[in-house]
Amino acid sequence: MLLQFSVENFRSFKERTVLSLEGSSDKNLPNNVVGFDKGKILKVAVVFGANAAGKSNLFLALAAAIITVKRSDARQVGEPLFSIVPYLFDNKSANKPTSFEFVFVAEGKKYVYGYSATNQKICTEYLYVYNSSRPTTIFERDESAEEKYTFTNQGIKAKLKPLTERNTENKLFLATATAWNAEETKIPMMWIANSINTYDSNYENALNIIGDMFENDTDNSLRRFTNNILKEADINICDYELESRDVPLEGIPSILLAKQHGTVPEILGKEYKITAKHIIEDEKGNKTIFPLGMQLESLGTQKLFFMSPIIKKAFETGETVFIDEFDKSIHPMLVCYLVGLFNNPEVNMKNAQLIISTHAMSLLNLNDLRRDQIYFVEKDRKTGVSELYSLDEFSPRTREDVRKAYLLGRYGSVPDLGMGDGLWD
Repeated sequence: MLLQFSVENFRSFKERTVLSLEGSSDKNLPNNVVGFDKGKILKVAVVFGANAAGKSNLFLALAAAIITVKRSDARQVGEPLFSIVPYLFDNKSANKPTSFEFVFVAEGKKYVYGYSATNQKICTEYLYVYNSSRPTTIFERDESAEEKYTFTNQGIKAKLKPLTERNTENKLFLATATAWNAEETKIPMMWIANSINTYDSNYENALNIIGDMFENDTDNSLRRFTNNILKEADINICDYELESRDVPLEGIPSILLAKQHGTVPEILGKEYKITAKHIIEDEKGNKTIFPLGMQLESLGTQKLFFMSPIIKKAFETGETVFIDEFDKSIHPMLVCYLVGLFNNPEVNMKNAQLIISTHAMSLLNLNDLRRDQIYFVEKDRKTGVSELYSLDEFSPRTREDVRKAYLLGRYGSVPDLGMGDGLWD
């Protein structure tokens, strides 16, 4: 499970910014947390903020951090790191490395992994594991130092130091060592590569990403899950059909663009088409099934199709899922329902995590979410720098109307709107 993700000097996040899923001492809503060691881990975090405040940049930061790890071993010598985009509104930051750090629990142990990079090379990198209350250094890397790699444990050094010769300045040592079967790096590498995923709200991109999940649904478990979600969402669809065809890679320009910017895990050389089946009843009570192409369905229905395999996979594997603009085209009550599934231990039995950006005011209440599960992003209008902070910092009372307080600007992160009198100036 993810404990913490931090980023520095990426797009609008100039300063070090931390998204923490470590629960506070708050004793409310115990089902919303998982116990680990002596602390708690949040199952859900929601991020609010005005348009252009930087919410999507937080998700792009995570996507960039992951994609750099996943593609590292395949990167050719001299190949740039397309995903790295620093804060560009001052010359100093524009020429500084971007930094990412993950703190997470994998196979019962706590790990800390981070690196800094420009779009040309890796600058620093480190990996620590907690075998006890104190961290053990697996490796540290500093490309500017005389000795670029250091190992505090001699046994680990004997195994990993020879592999440093196989690494290049534009590759992460975590990925290189794992590719050469280093046991010390395998668990954290596999967790970052497979157990944390980001998704945007673009249906066209989503269909290509999750199309193979539908196609590989040999036991129809995904079909049943999707149909059940649609039924519980009060949508009149009884079933669906999936068609796929192979297409040249250049036939999917949106996926190529998405890959270049590091927002999808793979390029899929297939095109998928989903047809929904509706049961329609005439005036005599006769029922007939009518097909309707998914592109003709409402955006909300499309969004549910997009999310159903993602949610199911998360519940089955216990992975961490980031979804940007989660509430786009979805009714506020349905948003609460979907988020509530992740906080429900009877549904989310493997402790999957959901992190979303949203404008859904229905989530701004302390009956469904804890104070430490609600975040805000606010951008400084003068500098263009985004700041992330938690509702927990304001210590609202449990019975406080936090939705009203937010709309009144008590927590910041709301747009400063005009009155319209300057439109014709």
